[in-house]
Amino acid sequence: MAKFDLQARLATARKTLWHFRKGGLAQVREHNRRSALQAFQPMVIAPRTHKLNPFARTKTTRSGQPLGPDFVRSLGPWPTETTEGARRPLKVGVIMDAFTTSCFAPEWEQVALGPNTWPEQLETEKLDFVLIESAWHGNNDQWRYGLSGKPWDKLRNLLAACHERQIPTVFWNKEDPAHYDDFIETARLFDHVFTTDSNCIPRYQTDLGHDRVYPLPFAAQPQIHNPVRPEKGYASRDIAFAGTYFTHKFPERRAQMDILLGGADDVSAKMDTGLEIYSREMGTGDPRYQFPEPLDKRVIGSVDYQRMLSAYRAYKVFLNVNSVTDSPSMCARRIFEILACNTSVVSTPSAAIRNFFPETELAVVNDREEAGTMLRALVGSPLLRDRMNHLAARRIWNEHTYSHRAETILTTIGLQTAPTPRPTASAIVSTIRPEQIDHILKTVADMNGIDGLPVQLCLLTHGFEAPNDLEARARDLGLENTIILTGDPNNSLGTCLNQLIEAADGTYIAKIDDDDWYGPHYLTDQIHALNYSGAQIVGKQAHYAHLESLDATALISPEREHRYTHFLAGPTLVTTRETALAHPFENRTTGEDTAFLTNIGNAGGRIYSTDRFNFLRRRSTHNHTWNISDEEVLRNGQIVAYGKNLETIMF
Repeated sequence: MAKFDLQARLATARKTLWHFRKGGLAQVREHNRRSALQAFQPMVIAPRTHKLNPFARTKTTRSGQPLGPDFVRSLGPWPTETTEGARRPLKVGVIMDAFTTSCFAPEWEQVALGPNTWPEQLETEKLDFVLIESAWHGNNDQWRYGLSGKPWDKLRNLLAACHERQIPTVFWNKEDPAHYDDFIETARLFDHVFTTDSNCIPRYQTDLGHDRVYPLPFAAQPQIHNPVRPEKGYASRDIAFAGTYFTHKFPERRAQMDILLGGADDVSAKMDTGLEIYSREMGTGDPRYQFPEPLDKRVIGSVDYQRMLSAYRAYKVFLNVNSVTDSPSMCARRIFEILACNTSVVSTPSAAIRNFFPETELAVVNDREEAGTMLRALVGSPLLRDRMNHLAARRIWNEHTYSHRAETILTTIGLQTAPTPRPTASAIVSTIRPEQIDHILKTVADMNGIDGLPVQLCLLTHGFEAPNDLEARARDLGLENTIILTGDPNNSLGTCLNQLIEAADGTYIAKIDDDDWYGPHYLTDQIHALNYSGAQIVGKQAHYAHLESLDATALISPEREHRYTHFLAGPTLVTTRETALAHPFENRTTGEDTAFLTNIGNAGGRIYSTDRFNFLRRRSTHNHTWNISDEEVLRNGQIVAYGKNLETIMF
């Protein structure tokens, strides 16, 4: 191992010396920054651990993609580490399977209760409540099958001890309705019961003799399930399905699979990789779980959950069938997870799916022909996928994260922590143009209150006095607590921005240009990205720009969406006020944005480029600080429409 460490250090030293010779210290810093970005960017395709025979012939698809089994072998694990206990000052005793443990970990501090260690843990840990799910392999198999059927005496004793100490106990059956009977005896032991299927609530109330039974659907954990793209391989393959085929039971589910997978198989010949199936039963030889012809030829392998998270990001579309179709609240957890990863889902009908997602966010098909048609449309139209996925992810961040589910549990059992201060945002604008004030007011007013986010306008008039009625005009548009500053005309733009940051009182700071176009959801989308990316600052490297000389809209750097980076468009910078105060803008009028980003990067901060939507940069023919020729703009982009194309960009 030491030998390999030494080799790696020598290789790093050689690269550093080469960059120093080519461009001095500035190029060395840039090389180090890019190397750090690669460390932040996860890999879908695992790096090869052996040398390839340069003369070997490898079979690939028409576009050069590896064939299915080769691709499966190349899939690397997606990181599932989360920031534990970051949101609430609570300590929760848990018995959970691995997936759920990771998903709830950021919501509170979790104590994994052991069958033999729980007496000591109850004495020393001072738990606020206990949360146990319908786990088959609870806490790394410590409770393997100890909760199903007749619950272990150790579980009964644990819960009795909690009752004696007045520690609330919560049970979540995530296996309803299929495994209701397997866990009903365990459910009897708890103060509160939650179920993924609200149709089961009356039955629980009858069997348990109380009404403390509530719905709790699945969700997504933004620290794990998010649109962050891998370094390689994003949406490089067409259609995937992950699941088991049952030849001997679940005839309704089998009929759904014949519709959905049959439709996918029908259109696969017109695609590059077509349908690919992941099955845990591949190679087991058990005929009860094998896919029939011709779908058996589409099975390419089986992967664990971490590698499946990478697969979520490698396909354009995932397929979903429903074991339960009539429940208003029960659907597969993968639906939330895949959509949060910015990948489209096509499903057969389910009451829960339509309760959670409208047709503009998730496609539901009813027959084989419709399935094939929808899949061809989604695979062939990146804009259709991106718009649907963006809307679905926005809904998830607002309604269907494990933070929302945690809040539901706490509210229901009456265990509320001190209220978290409501986040606010300050839009800071420095302008030298009095004629842009109406545009500024409307831009910020349109963002104010979206998804409950209060937005404060902080405006600095640089070299002119603001109109006397400006605050009144802002109030008429619903903007309260507006801050108006007058800047010395000799001050640099960086100095003006620092004055605005110091005057602002929002949790978040958004740098807004006075003449660009921003959609109403622009700011809330950016703040969601700050939260799921773990970055210190977010913005848009991929973005639309309107070229006034051509009356055309170009998409700039489209390949830089949802990636950690070192550069962002200046009018799209969003960060926390804490970060902005710690890294003030330099005293300059040009290059202040780049220097700001460089300083954050040099301090170890992460910079994240979000989606391309809800912002349109104005490329004016005169009187603008963005002094780049149209030819230079188009060098890094392409014209996608004539006119401003706002209907496509803003939603």
